[in-house]
Amino acid sequence: MKNKEGGWNMIIDWSLKTIKEEVDKITYAESDKYMDGFTTWGCKKDLYEILWYVEEALKECGTYSNEEDFIIEHEKELMWAILKGKKK
Repeated sequence: MKNKEGGWNMIIDWSLKTIKEEVDKITYAESDKYMDGFTTWGCKKDLYEILWYVEEALKECGTYSNEEDFIIEHEKELMWAILKGKKK
């Protein structure tokens, strides 16, 4: 669909929140102490499949001027969380 300037509008028909919630469900199921190792290993394998899929998708993406800053900021937040004892 073209916008009023003659360019193309991207239709975003996914929800980052929903995608994250689905990953959280898998993580919760993997950590369920009442499940057997066969089941929880299946959950962890699913997480690996998602990770590898996203890594391949990122290889197909362009590079943006503020991308490195975005990544560095994320890494700083992770480091602070580790230092504050909120993450392992």
